[in-house]
Amino acid sequence: MSDLPLLSWALVLAALVIGILAGHFGWGKRWPPSLSKLHPDYLTGLDYLVTEQPDRALDMFLKLMDANAETIETHFALGSLYRRRGEVERAIRIHQNLLARKELAPQHREQALLALAQDYLRAGVLDRAEGLFQQVSEVPRLRASALDSLRGVYERQHDWQQALGIYRQLARIKAAPARAVAAHYLCEMASLAMERGDFESARHWLRDAQSEASPFPRAALLSAQIALKLVGAAERDAILAELVAQTELRDFGELKRLVFAAIAADLGDAAPLRTSIEKVFSQDATLQAVWKEGPKQSARIAQEIGALLAQAEKYRCNECGFSGRNFYWHCPACHSWDTFEAYAIVKLR
Repeated sequence: MSDLPLLSWALVLAALVIGILAGHFGWGKRWPPSLSKLHPDYLTGLDYLVTEQPDRALDMFLKLMDANAETIETHFALGSLYRRRGEVERAIRIHQNLLARKELAPQHREQALLALAQDYLRAGVLDRAEGLFQQVSEVPRLRASALDSLRGVYERQHDWQQALGIYRQLARIKAAPARAVAAHYLCEMASLAMERGDFESARHWLRDAQSEASPFPRAALLSAQIALKLVGAAERDAILAELVAQTELRDFGELKRLVFAAIAADLGDAAPLRTSIEKVFSQDATLQAVWKEGPKQSARIAQEIGALLAQAEKYRCNECGFSGRNFYWHCPACHSWDTFEAYAIVKLR
């Protein structure tokens, strides 16, 4: 079932019909006085549209389209529409058919390669998408779009070194996303180094992350975890105290995100976080309803919120609505960064 409202589908398909008819009769030519000479399948497609059968209408109009200079953009629009609906096989067929035409202009061939790569990316066929994006990235006018999509491929493969390399290329042509994205790549590399026990490399990546974006809570929390392992609670608390001071200068949403990220990282009992945790909980209507006894010590609060969230889908992406029991800096569904919020029973606001 389409995600688009029926009215939106009707408008899109109406525009598609107009484009097909314009290509059929020629741009700039006088519209014929009668539509009686139209191919019968045009009228069949319109009948499917009127009777709320958009899938059949699309198939009919696609069958009637010729890939010429007048209708090429209609092909691309239709392919994009299929991709947005999740009907990737149809989008792939459209773009493969375009590429099979020897008379296709070079700029249209390049555009079709990019569209096909986007189809493969949506379908999860990452190796094919990667190869096509690399090929299209050599085309100057499509370079930024192809590189940004290639960055997305490496994100899904968790190849953070490659993703960072593509980010650097985008930065050179002034087409990179926010610097926090690069900082997240570096934190991902640091996390992998920590899992291997390579804390020196992890610290190196974290220093680079903090040079990309400051203050950057994720890097500070990871640094605090390393400090606890290697030195002790005193150095960990010093790092967290500085982080809290920086965060409190920003908006309340940043402080709330820090509190729940710290709890997810098992740092909820750290003394520098006590006041922040109590502040977040005291200003949250849901938590006030859950804890009616008044403010508690931070360690107890962290323990109780952890016990509650352990039984629920406790985090949700505020971009796409994906929810789960784990905290993610990078949403597994829509691949956005820094979009997860604490959520249990009802959203914690």
